[in-house]
Amino acid sequence: MNTAPRRDERILVIDDQSLAQGFLRFALEQLGYQNIFLAERANVALNLCRDNQFDLIICAHNQQQGKDGFQLYEEIKAKGLQQLSCAIIFISAETDPSLVHSVIELQPDEFLAKPFVIKDLQLRIERVLRRKQQLREVYQALDAKDDQKALAAIDQQLADAQQHKLFPLLLRLKGDVLLSQGDYRTAEKFFSAMLNIQPFSWARMGLVRCHLAQGKERQAFNELEALLERSESRLFALDLLAELEFKQQHFQQAQQHLLQAAELAPRNMFRQQKLLQLSRINHDYENQYRAARDMVKYARYSMYEQPDLYLTLARASIDYALSVDDEEQSSRLNRQATVSLSTVQRQYSNGSHGALESQQQVLQARLLYLQDHKDKAQAMLSALEPLHKIESVEGALDRAKALHEVGLSQASAELFSRVSQHCQQQLADPLFTAYLQQEQQERLAMRLGPRELNNNAVTLYKHGNWQEAFDAFKLAYQVMPKNAGIALNLWQTLLTSPRPLCAPSSKQQLLEQCQQLIEASNLKPEQLQRYQQLKQKHLNQHA
Repeated sequence: MNTAPRRDERILVIDDQSLAQGFLRFALEQLGYQNIFLAERANVALNLCRDNQFDLIICAHNQQQGKDGFQLYEEIKAKGLQQLSCAIIFISAETDPSLVHSVIELQPDEFLAKPFVIKDLQLRIERVLRRKQQLREVYQALDAKDDQKALAAIDQQLADAQQHKLFPLLLRLKGDVLLSQGDYRTAEKFFSAMLNIQPFSWARMGLVRCHLAQGKERQAFNELEALLERSESRLFALDLLAELEFKQQHFQQAQQHLLQAAELAPRNMFRQQKLLQLSRINHDYENQYRAARDMVKYARYSMYEQPDLYLTLARASIDYALSVDDEEQSSRLNRQATVSLSTVQRQYSNGSHGALESQQQVLQARLLYLQDHKDKAQAMLSALEPLHKIESVEGALDRAKALHEVGLSQASAELFSRVSQHCQQQLADPLFTAYLQQEQQERLAMRLGPRELNNNAVTLYKHGNWQEAFDAFKLAYQVMPKNAGIALNLWQTLLTSPRPLCAPSSKQQLLEQCQQLIEASNLKPEQLQRYQQLKQKHLNQHA
């Protein structure tokens, strides 16, 4: 006989396995809970969340079809479908660190690994519900965006010694409210005072935000160094370090920080988008492609799934394919771009997505160019309807790149200018703006597309036009810094030229960079033989 007192809390259990649902329901009923709602699918859970306010949601990650638990919880939180007073317990049989870090970043009240016992579940439920009930007035004020009322409620709780177990959470909430008010001097004093009491990671993170808001970048760097060493603040530190490095135009360092963060928690779509942008700025086509691929992977079934993600993957595949020497790899990337385009055509080709058609045609033209059908690509681009209005900056930028690749330089330059003006008017994302400016400048400097640039340089080299060949190889290496074949050509030009082509310090730096890439790459037999002969000749000359 169940002797537990009856409880009125409304609880939603989300799990697609009937046995797991039954177990959770039985456990909750044994604990006295009566208002229990069950959802076996994400869409059912979302509808229940839209129509009801729950006191507790128990969300299982492992779902057989459609959205997984992470995507469901992310959508509930992002769309504000539940109030802050609703407790979330996330449960999962999968405990891969990348999932755990991604879930923790969403800040559920509890994370519970399967299998678990009823007693453990009871402890978690009672703990979170008690905490939510005690802080209900605070959460209601926060939901209402009433900062002053929230601060008053927090201070009232802090004045009650009997609530001492809640003090760390209350103080953290107070810091969040002070930051949301934008009074960074007051917030800075508060966080500094907290750190004098105890080295709370949240207080140090709050202090970093205050420093950044007040332009104190050096102090922010110093605090972030400490936060990197703690697991609970490492993601925060990596993201903010990337932001700081980008502001100082240290693009390589910024990308490295984001690569580490994305490895820890790969499901954060905004981080992956930033990583893609930084990879493009650094001409790192491989990581650009990987970020685009991961965005498609983790967006599947989520609220972020949209045709632009598949178009972005197609563009990244083509950019990467144009930068490699390996025909087999280029062919694989070609297929990936084709599959991505097919997905767009299959899933989104209807009246509401008519604007996608021109973007797909541009990508088809770029695929033709990739397959050495330059004339067909040029004819296809020339036949496109003029772009009267820029509805997609990525689509317009891709068209400008395609026009340049096939030799329509004037049309490309004009479109680049239009995209730049559009971004200035719309206050575009700084990362995208930086990439756009770089791409525009590089395309103006290149009379030929990236594929022809190296071939033209080879011709110049064979005719003894050393300076022109060097300039062309150097530009090709700048836009394709991981292409070992181009690096070898530039290295050979520097070593064999009968006269100086650049300052001695620049020459030495380029030689070292090229050689490092060459020796880390799998060269073709002809390239390897040429490199070994040149290397031996170089060593003999300096013996």
